[in-house]
Amino acid sequence: MAEPLFSPLLVGELDYRVHSTEVEGFTGFALGRFRLGGALRPTERFLAVGSVEWALEKPLLTDALVLFTPVEGIHLSLGYGKTPLFASAKDVAVEALSIPELSLPVRALWPQRDLGLEAQFSPKTLPLEAWLRVGNGSRSSLGNDNAAPAVDVRLDSLWGGASPAAAPDTSWGLRLGGGVHAEDAFDRAGIGGTTPTGFLFYRPVPVSGWRWVTEAHAVFWSGPLQVTAEGGVAWEQRSRDTDGNPQTPRETLPGIRAQGGAVEVSWLVRGKRRPARGWPVVPSEGEGMGIQGAVEVAGRVERLVAGLGASDVQTGGSGGGALAVRWWATDFVGAGVAGYYLRYDHPPIEAPDRRDSWLVLSRVTVSFR
Repeated sequence: MAEPLFSPLLVGELDYRVHSTEVEGFTGFALGRFRLGGALRPTERFLAVGSVEWALEKPLLTDALVLFTPVEGIHLSLGYGKTPLFASAKDVAVEALSIPELSLPVRALWPQRDLGLEAQFSPKTLPLEAWLRVGNGSRSSLGNDNAAPAVDVRLDSLWGGASPAAAPDTSWGLRLGGGVHAEDAFDRAGIGGTTPTGFLFYRPVPVSGWRWVTEAHAVFWSGPLQVTAEGGVAWEQRSRDTDGNPQTPRETLPGIRAQGGAVEVSWLVRGKRRPARGWPVVPSEGEGMGIQGAVEVAGRVERLVAGLGASDVQTGGSGGGALAVRWWATDFVGAGVAGYYLRYDHPPIEAPDRRDSWLVLSRVTVSFR
């Protein structure tokens, strides 16, 4: 069956949030996401994708890129989109995550999106997948903050059902890989820490100079079980202008380091996982007993620490975890409840007497891709 010429994109998420304190957010309804866009496929080898996020103070471009497949196994993309590091961030649509929102270290360390050219190598005859991206590294679709590009490299090995050459009935799969991100930053905020709803509990110092992010990930599944482990380390250089003259050398400051990791386990009580974007396959009506749709339960532990390595910078971070139950009612509608807990290493400046943070998040999701 031929793919349609144009496919609309809509991702809408309506939340009801209960926060441990009003400093981190107000209890009540909130619009988690509302993305509109579409994909145009004039030929089998060419695809154009664009989307805009409207659930913010002002509209934000999320994707604007063209994808081209010159030969089987090689995919090229040009434009503004996701950088390749971290399997949970790159490989899964955000609305299809087993636990709503990315883990604490991935939120902090992932380079997110930039404007660039990316090549993906995924041969059907080899159990590997590789990405190479050259972009502006500034997380902006408009341009860079200096003349230096950012480079991302990721390499994964695929085993069992994760390999494209595996038999369709393979009952397990494993993806192992890692990546490196390198860029030259200019006077921007370093790596900080945020809650799932965006509260900045650790405020980073400015960084300037080379930034390196390395990460490793493992995704294992067997039947209804999936285990995802991800970790990373980032090094950021620092310097400052002491005389106001951009032509004179800057004073070098001690560099800083951030590191963290997370392990997540999910179990599909009903339904089957779809690798393409992570949204489980909903059983057909009458298949099985009781509640219709797919049901998934998941748990996660996570840890992040930042500001390491410099005596003039206070370290900060957090550790904790999350639990979630998600009901994938149809192949485009889902609902769920998640609970999050974080224990701050140091209280945030907005609440100097608090080190514990918790959030209960109820979410209804509609996704057409």
